[in-house]
Amino acid sequence: MADKSRFVVIGLGRFGGALAERLAKLGHEVTGLDASEEAVGRVEECLDEALVADATNRDVLAATELDNAAAVFIALGDEPLRNIITAMHVVELGARKIVARGTDKVHAKILGKLGDIEVVLPEQDMGAYVAEGFGGPLGPGTNEKPPGKENGTDTE
Repeated sequence: MADKSRFVVIGLGRFGGALAERLAKLGHEVTGLDASEEAVGRVEECLDEALVADATNRDVLAATELDNAAAVFIALGDEPLRNIITAMHVVELGARKIVARGTDKVHAKILGKLGDIEVVLPEQDMGAYVAEGFGGPLGPGTNEKPPGKENGTDTE
């Protein structure tokens, strides 16, 4: 494995929680933050630091030392306005690399206007990936599996 890196995951729902767990399993230091105590509780055992807090609060984000993280992931995709406000603060606080979950192309465009933010659209990206499996180079008969799959089962 490469050197241990520090990551911050903001939003610990399905996408953010899975991301945080996987990064931790890969041996990285992970700080996770969510406004929901329940969401934090689902993944806190694998996190180095787990915070129940409002990510739109600039002071909360400043306390997580975002500028010392290899990357900050903003996984508030179900809440576009909170996602945008959080992204604005993360940019202003000097995060080195920012990856944000978008809900659609318009949301992705708005995030892009805030600064150097890599936007992922998980539903669209996975839909394209699955379609490729039936009509592209990963068609039936290949041994390649989608990310997160081992021996044909979910690894979550």
